[in-house]
Amino acid sequence: MSSRLFSYVVTHDSGFAPNPYVGVLTLATCKPRIRATARSGDWLLGTGSVRAVGSARVVYAAVVSEVLALEQYSMDPRFAAKLPGVGKEAWQRHGDNIYSRLPDGTWYQRRNIHHVSKDMARDLSGKNVLVCRRFWYFGKSAPLLPESLLLLLKRGPGHRCEDSPPLIGRFASWLDDFQPGISAQPFIVGK
Repeated sequence: MSSRLFSYVVTHDSGFAPNPYVGVLTLATCKPRIRATARSGDWLLGTGSVRAVGSARVVYAAVVSEVLALEQYSMDPRFAAKLPGVGKEAWQRHGDNIYSRLPDGTWYQRRNIHHVSKDMARDLSGKNVLVCRRFWYFGKSAPLLPESLLLLLKRGPGHRCEDSPPLIGRFASWLDDFQPGISAQPFIVGK
């Protein structure tokens, strides 16, 4: 089974969705269709919006290494540092580990600065959290996607799924020019 690339516009780059902290990038909220269907080995490409980072700029790219059910993610000690508000560092306010199940089976949304109860249904419909150990998070230093790769861009709401191995391969080769990990802070800071 070959890899696919899911492309979408990151309208609010704050370090929440995706969350690139503690050495692993996670997508635990927003983009429910991508989270429900992506599998290990698939690529994620988040590009900037016209109003923020800028169109055709790469906010982040990542390879999915693990797909966890939301409930698993909430209980996994590896992701305790991604609980919102834990610790004293500013980045910790953007923790994306915001959902857990109560003993009666209902979902609970942990207090956070990004999503409120009206966001729960959409977030929970994604069912999964995408865990990426190999990622490039550019934030406010987002580079322009080269003209030869503009076919990967998704403009507007929703997402685009690309399954062309040559095109995905060219994208992966382009990323080789950049250092993996976090290159810069999110575009939106100070929340």
